[in-house]
Amino acid sequence: MKAVQYFNFHNSLEVLDFYEKHLGAKIINKTMGDDEIFRDMPEEYKMPEEVAKQFVMNAEFEILGQRFMISDSWGQREVNNEGTSVCFTFDGNDEEDVKQATDFYHKAIEAGCKEAMPLGQTEWSKLYGYFNDPFGVTWMINAC
Repeated sequence: MKAVQYFNFHNSLEVLDFYEKHLGAKIINKTMGDDEIFRDMPEEYKMPEEVAKQFVMNAEFEILGQRFMISDSWGQREVNNEGTSVCFTFDGNDEEDVKQATDFYHKAIEAGCKEAMPLGQTEWSKLYGYFNDPFGVTWMINAC
């Protein structure tokens, strides 16, 4: 058994596009609101065809080898994701892990994510830092 971070946004297609282009996300699967499996839904749950084509019912993606899930909020209402955090922990003695984490961090900053704590050594970690993406999620790097 494992726990998986599940994000909820009003604009999941935009979020997935940003994560794929700028954070190196790999989209594993994506089920949209117009998928055949929803054809026989009760009428009260059906949405207009144009909305259904843009509505992410469920998607799964991977960043730095970790899986995450995402969907649109029902009615695509705004969701405040401030306070939502993801922390990547890794072996600070593993040069490849350090390079992956460092590259991820710098790529995100170059893409316009807001640096909240510069990446560097701290009293508690060989390499630590974090940034906020445009959708309110905080992404942390922490070498153990």
